[in-house]
Amino acid sequence: MPTPPPNETLAELAEVLGVDNVRTLARTFLRDFPISIRDLAAGDRKNQHRYAHSMKSNARLMGAHDLSRRMAEIELRLMDDKGAACSQAEIAAIAEEYERVAAPLRKFVGD
Repeated sequence: MPTPPPNETLAELAEVLGVDNVRTLARTFLRDFPISIRDLAAGDRKNQHRYAHSMKSNARLMGAHDLSRRMAEIELRLMDDKGAACSQAEIAAIAEEYERVAAPLRKFVGD
């Protein structure tokens, strides 16, 4: 029996788009978010801002609200010329939070 969506956000999205389409979105998130973490770590401030914005939106779509809030805080900080770029400690914390989010998503998509 297929695993149901792991959170309310995805369950609501599945009602609109269908479960198979939401699984496709989750697979894309699982594939792309780690690449975005790597690019965030390697980027300059301008690119870090762009990645943080995208990562915030993608995390929110997956129902990963804590991760989305973390990315929103980073995005906001990077909008200010005086705001610090992402530290390696922040990148590690983002990767750790991603792994917490990814585990139930992997079950949902069957990986």
